[in-house]
Amino acid sequence: MSYQSAINVLHSVEIYAEIKKKKPLLTEKHKKARLAWAKKHQYWTVHDWRRVIFSDETKINIWGSDGCKYYWKRKCDHLQPHYIDVTVKHGGGGLMLWACITSEGPGYTCQIYDGTMNSEVYQKILGTSLKDTMEYYDLNWETSVFQHDNDPKHRSKFTTQWMKDSGMIYIDDWSSQSPDFNPVEHIWHHLKLKLSMYDNRATSVRYLVLMM
Repeated sequence: MSYQSAINVLHSVEIYAEIKKKKPLLTEKHKKARLAWAKKHQYWTVHDWRRVIFSDETKINIWGSDGCKYYWKRKCDHLQPHYIDVTVKHGGGGLMLWACITSEGPGYTCQIYDGTMNSEVYQKILGTSLKDTMEYYDLNWETSVFQHDNDPKHRSKFTTQWMKDSGMIYIDDWSSQSPDFNPVEHIWHHLKLKLSMYDNRATSVRYLVLMM
């Protein structure tokens, strides 16, 4: 049986392909922490959230895990565990980017050229890309709050001291495994979706950058 014949048979019994949803791997500890964090911030106003500068990093693979994965289902089927692609942070490889977003608009994006980031590199990004973003939108730490996740390079004593010395105001209790709290994640999603729509995938990091 040919590939198309198999597809036709599935369609004849109303079974269609859907893109797998992705979700972070949540433990009970993560779930409790997320709930506690949400309750702590439930009375934040729109004005409070507009003060937040959200940030995040991502890796875009030349080949592999960033591609779409599919499952087959009937329209009436409920969500099942095998419909979901469970994700774990820091998988894959390729091009690494850092970006931030403000309520005024998107910030500057920074490419991490060797594909790795330590505390020292992260501090340089905060001192350049983040600083340039704030200057562009005329923001300051009297009216702004910085967000980043619990990655070790974000929470190292050297980074924490650098942020304090720079007068940064930041959220220090961000809930782990909570990409759904961060709007930058949606930017990464649309960027990767756009890249996946090219007829030819990138064959090198340089070509991947040009495709953006």
